[in-house]
Amino acid sequence: MTHFIINQIQSSTLADAGSTDKFHVVIAVIAMLFLGIVAYLISLDLKIRKQEKK
Repeated sequence: MTHFIINQIQSSTLADAGSTDKFHVVIAVIAMLFLGIVAYLISLDLKIRKQEKK
């Protein structure tokens, strides 16, 4: 019986670790997309300012 309980505890902690890893990957992808959009908007703004000066 105790062996079964120990296996249940180990499997639940492994499942929790996998779900937190997926969470971190999702957060990293969203952060990269956000930074990419910000960088694109900054470069677009610089191009527009350059055209306005001409």
